[in-house]
Amino acid sequence: MSVLSVLGAVLLVLLKGIGILLLVVLTLAVVLLFCPFCADVQWENDVLTIRAGALGLTLPVFQYPAPEKPKKKKKKKPAGQKADQKPRPETPPRKKARLTLNILCTILRGAGRLTRAIIGSLRITKIDVVLGVRGEDPAEAARSYGRLNAWLYPALGFLDRFVYLDFEQLRLLPDFGSAQPTVQDRVSFRVSAQAYAIVFTAVRVLYEFWREKVLDVFL
Repeated sequence: MSVLSVLGAVLLVLLKGIGILLLVVLTLAVVLLFCPFCADVQWENDVLTIRAGALGLTLPVFQYPAPEKPKKKKKKKPAGQKADQKPRPETPPRKKARLTLNILCTILRGAGRLTRAIIGSLRITKIDVVLGVRGEDPAEAARSYGRLNAWLYPALGFLDRFVYLDFEQLRLLPDFGSAQPTVQDRVSFRVSAQAYAIVFTAVRVLYEFWREKVLDVFL
């Protein structure tokens, strides 16, 4: 009886540990689903910089043009004979399912749902835009300024119906400078989204793909 009691106690401790671990994993998953992820995009001095992170904390992940890295010296490999490689047996190609009209409609329907979920969860904030409108002469710069204003603001009004936009500054300045531009171009904004709506929609789309056997076309 003592051995069985010891084994039962050990099993109970293991089950409690597994339960706590699962609870921690589920808590982290819920936090990640409702945690706002963000990316800061900045274009200034002909350099594009992207920083990504969560909860407002971002780290640099991409820069174009990329900074030059010091060249590493390549190590010479000692010459040696390669081992004889045996030919691999050829496996017959797997037959894929045919693409039917029903499968194509299911794919388009799922892509539409996922696109709406992604666009609906996006928030573009801290938009700071300063652009100089230039031309070969002052008259051409003025005409370019008028054309740019004619299509930019209607386009922003159309986008605002689908994506949340929050501007801190939007300035279009006619630049009548000759050789050196008098306006320094700058564009920066933050893109943020919560993953729960996208993940839930993606799970629904994958389930529908599995039910309609859409995945058999690609696997």
